[in-house]
Amino acid sequence: MKDIHITTLGCDKNTIDSEMMMGLIAEKKYHINEDPREADIIIVNTCCFIQSAKEQSIEYILEYVEHKNTGKCQLLIVAGCMAERYHQELATEIPEIDGFLGVGHFDNILDLISRLESPNDDIQEQLQNDVNQFLGDIDKEIIEVKRYIKEGTVSTYVRISEGCDHGCTYCVIPKIRGKYRSRKSQEIFNELSFLEKKGIKEIILIGQDIAPYGNDLDEGFDLPDLLADIAENFNFKWIRMMYLYPEGITEKLLATVKQYPSICQYFDIPLQHLDDHVLKRMGRKMSFEQIKDLVSLIRKRLPDAVLRTSIITGFPGETANNHQELLKGINALKFDHLGVFKYSQEEDTPAAVFESQVSEDIKEKRYDEIMIAQQIISQENKARFIGRTQEVLIEGIEEDSCFGRFYGDAPEIDGTVFVDSAGSILTIGSFYSVKIVNALEYDLIGDVENEFTK
Repeated sequence: MKDIHITTLGCDKNTIDSEMMMGLIAEKKYHINEDPREADIIIVNTCCFIQSAKEQSIEYILEYVEHKNTGKCQLLIVAGCMAERYHQELATEIPEIDGFLGVGHFDNILDLISRLESPNDDIQEQLQNDVNQFLGDIDKEIIEVKRYIKEGTVSTYVRISEGCDHGCTYCVIPKIRGKYRSRKSQEIFNELSFLEKKGIKEIILIGQDIAPYGNDLDEGFDLPDLLADIAENFNFKWIRMMYLYPEGITEKLLATVKQYPSICQYFDIPLQHLDDHVLKRMGRKMSFEQIKDLVSLIRKRLPDAVLRTSIITGFPGETANNHQELLKGINALKFDHLGVFKYSQEEDTPAAVFESQVSEDIKEKRYDEIMIAQQIISQENKARFIGRTQEVLIEGIEEDSCFGRFYGDAPEIDGTVFVDSAGSILTIGSFYSVKIVNALEYDLIGDVENEFTK
């Protein structure tokens, strides 16, 4: 039995694609190995959203080229966004790559491996003849494949849509992942039944933008309807949403979140900027005043809501005054979580050829100023939980302390709750009632109050 290793880079959409590939692989004559040094076949599921993601993808590919040249690896496959966008360049520059798998073709992984394991001609010649690659057709329907869920997993992502129609001037995603298309509700429910049986306790609904879910289907079924159906018919402890563009957040959505305790009062709203001039150049649809009104509405309807956003600094033409307006907006809106990205000049996007590109030094300076401002806000917002009891999902144990998350923290990108178990042995993957006793810049500290909550 041959060993296959998959390295997943980039976003959680890639994570799902990798789990789909592993689901197919595990049903055949292969063994999934977490150590690339022990693998006969290595798959790198790449990202190329921004320059740093491209560089990371290349670093991993080159590292695995060494495994192929001097180690056990026999076949090296590059999958995902970078394979879709740069396969020709990669095939030329890194001839050790044996095959490519685009973003809409993870279901062809076994077909590709089969071709590579029994080639009729030279592999590089086959690459040149488009034999050892599955690419294109980025607007195809979302594929249904049983995922590989690692034993002990309690939190996982569920894709409810794919692609994007927004056309933001800085973003290449629509050219890589195609137009917006919602996944049929019954297919989502089928996957949720599978995940429930696997013991999953937290599901995280994702897409490039999940707010318009269902608008392109004939089901008469929108995002609030989907959430309500999940909350009523499944026993997940937490139902979390990620990637809600602001214009899609409605009163109906807020009412649904308020109605069902299992739906986390957590809103991830990628705004990218808070200055009207920059927002317009970015191709964004809402002004700062509209954004401010939306944030006020969410907090009025759901006072305990935790809000996250992401910001791009150093967008072409961003002046010192635009940056100051952004800082003023950050201090006015006081998001609980705020991620910052330095603008990356991506080819084939309108913004790449905009005049007045901002220097890296200025981007770095503005990035630091935003982070300092948000650090103060974050600690102030965290302090509101002191004295309150929260349900915490325990994710790890280090010596005498435990750590996990409450509803206000999404996995990997947000903060942590450090838990004093008072000598009790807590179980990873279980929920506990924890009284919050202190707040740090990004994290909370608490004491276990009660036994495991079902």
